[in-house]
Amino acid sequence: MPHTIYRNFRQVADAEGARSALLAEGFTNSAVQLNLHEARPLTTTASAVQNIMDSLTPDDVDNTDKPDRPAALLAVDVYDDAQREQADQIMARFGAQEA
Repeated sequence: MPHTIYRNFRQVADAEGARSALLAEGFTNSAVQLNLHEARPLTTTASAVQNIMDSLTPDDVDNTDKPDRPAALLAVDVYDDAQREQADQIMARFGAQEA
């Protein structure tokens, strides 16, 4: 039974590169799923609350001026520890972060 591992990427191009490398190393197309993170539209209320919360914390503490949100999520089905290690090593080369 497969186990799925998930990794975030800051750039879509990095996630696509990792996906291509996984496929080149023998992972099947159905075992590798790329999902883009889409920013949710802010409502007036959510925007106001976010602005209030951002103003309560100094920028150098919470980095509100530079949000660092992942752009894509890669999900990989692995069947054993060897595949998991191989997938982790490949994705790490492209800057993967645990989801």
